Amino acid sequence: MKRDDDSLATILLVSRLCADGVRPLKASEFWSLMEQTSRGPGDFLNLSQAELISGQGLSEDLAVRVEELVGRATALAFELERLEQSGIKSVTAFDEHYPRHWLLRLGAKAPPLMHAAGAIELLDSPGLGVVGSRDVSQAGGDIAKDLARTARRLGLPLVSGGARGVDQLAMDAAHETGGAVIGILADSLLRKLKRLEVRRAVHAGNTVMCTPYAPSAPFSAGNAMGRNKLIYAQAKLTVVVASDNGAGGTWSGASEALKRGFGSVAVWRGPGEGLGNAPLQEQGARPILKREDLESLLDSSGSQANLPDSPKINTTMQPALFGGVV
Repeated sequence: MKRDDDSLATILLVSRLCADGVRPLKASEFWSLMEQTSRGPGDFLNLSQAELISGQGLSEDLAVRVEELVGRATALAFELERLEQSGIKSVTAFDEHYPRHWLLRLGAKAPPLMHAAGAIELLDSPGLGVVGSRDVSQAGGDIAKDLARTARRLGLPLVSGGARGVDQLAMDAAHETGGAVIGILADSLLRKLKRLEVRRAVHAGNTVMCTPYAPSAPFSAGNAMGRNKLIYAQAKLTVVVASDNGAGGTWSGASEALKRGFGSVAVWRGPGEGLGNAPLQEQGARPILKREDLESLLDSSGSQANLPDSPKINTTMQPALFGGVV
């Protein structure tokens, strides 16, 4: 994969591969650095520690950190090549097919780097998000499957997190009907790709599996919360099939999305719903009682798909990107 300087420098500054004791920049630190210096990340490839301090106003600690991160280019190049040989691409916010709606909706919370396998071009289009409890009832599972089939019929990719329960049931149903799937993971992408059904879906050309974390990173609650933001930002509309009330990843993700405007949120209000669905409606999630409700909400959310044509960003765009959500 050919990279320009901005893409390469972004990977060097934020990737947790080959860190060797140096702390990579968090997303908020990376975007803050871009705004502070009004430079593209590629410019940092050729600046000395002294120039970072005197010319860019970085603190001594940050300048040392940036210089050390940029200096690991050779080691990181070998690791990126190894990942590409296994079918995993490393995509930055300066590369084609990076989801520009992540930038528009999440601002400085958008990950500068992600890793993906499969039909990465699917990330250019918003889809239908389907999320919910791991311990979903039979009725709730049926709703998750029906939502996946509806996404296929409407020509929308299914967006979900790949976890047991609602996520996996919806993704399996989408695969069975030949629908497109965008899986945004909170656990190991490498381990996920070892599953035969996942490899088949990826090789079929209508599925992409991606993660903002290192491809080998194990599941954690913190990773799940970061992943949830991306599902809501990726989807034209996200439907919560079943949620606990006041606790759990589904509840936390939906509540945060509603509070911060990460994306449009709907809740299923019928057989199989969770105890948290009604409270989420009270917070502002829009209710779905039948299929026609879903299609009506998708129509009303249509303006959210009208995002800028170019997925590329530059420093002059950042203040506008981070000023609000769409």
